Amino acid sequence: MMLERCSLPAAPAIVEIGCGPGKLLRAAAELTNAASVIGVDPEPNMLTQADGFEAHLGRAEALPLPGASADLAFSSLTLHLVQDWPAAAAEVHRVLKPGGWSATWTLTPEHVVGHVLNRWFPSLAGADQPRFRSPERWLQALTRAGFPWAVEEQVRMRRQTTVRRLAESVRSRYISTLALLPEKEFEAGLRHLEQLARETPEAAIEYEMTWCLMCSQRII
Repeated sequence: MMLERCSLPAAPAIVEIGCGPGKLLRAAAELTNAASVIGVDPEPNMLTQADGFEAHLGRAEALPLPGASADLAFSSLTLHLVQDWPAAAAEVHRVLKPGGWSATWTLTPEHVVGHVLNRWFPSLAGADQPRFRSPERWLQALTRAGFPWAVEEQVRMRRQTTVRRLAESVRSRYISTLALLPEKEFEAGLRHLEQLARETPEAAIEYEMTWCLMCSQRII
């Protein structure tokens, strides 16, 4: 969907901000037949897993890349970890070539309020609400950084898992917010989930994710 919204040239130069081990970056590189594939992440341990792309240690607010060097700069589930949104938006504008695209995937405040884990972890939404801010604030940061326009599109996705798989995911603290919870609350919620997993391991849990894709294009 992101690539459908961004009109890229043949063999583009693409950058992922907050690339982690690079699974999404490699997929984007293959789909676009990218000539240059660069990932930036602030965590050294993530970059040790980098394979198939040029990896750089760095933060969104100070990208270790030359100006006007990328046709696409994108991120997925990274914006909530960025402290200074205006600085990050300015950096994205700087590294893009004229005509280059910025694309940002994030979850909405509505998603936070309706998160599937809220029933077991009462503080989860409160921990995430300051991090998953209104998409409008990022759109404003982009236009103030020099992008002539910025648009958002919300996408609702229905998902299904089992109690067993959800308990396993929580045990591994699969989302960063779980590390922000009081340890006693985390342990109590995990015990409840694990008890349910023992009783009905394959019971289905359905939930909805509300994503937001925000795109903008550098003109000059």
